Amino acid sequence: MNVDSIRDFFAYNRWANQRLLEAAGELSPEELDRDLRGSFQSIKGTLRHLLWGERSWLRYWRDDDFGPDLASTEFPDLPAIVAVWNALEEEKDVFVRELSDEKLRAARSVDEDEYVLGELIQHALNHSTHHRGQVVMMLRQLGRTPPGTGFRQFLTAHRKGQA
Repeated sequence: MNVDSIRDFFAYNRWANQRLLEAAGELSPEELDRDLRGSFQSIKGTLRHLLWGERSWLRYWRDDDFGPDLASTEFPDLPAIVAVWNALEEEKDVFVRELSDEKLRAARSVDEDEYVLGELIQHALNHSTHHRGQVVMMLRQLGRTPPGTGFRQFLTAHRKGQA
């Protein structure tokens, strides 16, 4: 994994997250909160977890600290989720601009286990993809047609100037 690939995957992650947030914006508060038996019960619960995970990993990469656990009062509704996510995307942009291949190869530990930064970034981006898939399934359970969030779809949109 090199810095150019990591930058592409961060751009994909942002694009896919934005598409799901737009789809969530079409839901009623009741639909956002409906327990659909996902890992985090509802679409809102899963989006909250996804946002918290991305924020926590960024903190860890920058500060060697994941920050506090997600409080039940954080990100109480979709507008709060979107606002915090938009700010987080700006922070991630700064982080990604400062990356280098050397930094990606830097040793990092989590608990007692050793990794390199690039591996931890891959883990976090894969985590986001996993939970986006859950949101897609929950949108289908609500009778909605979810947006495409696949990497190939991102590449096509990006190359056409739509991403």
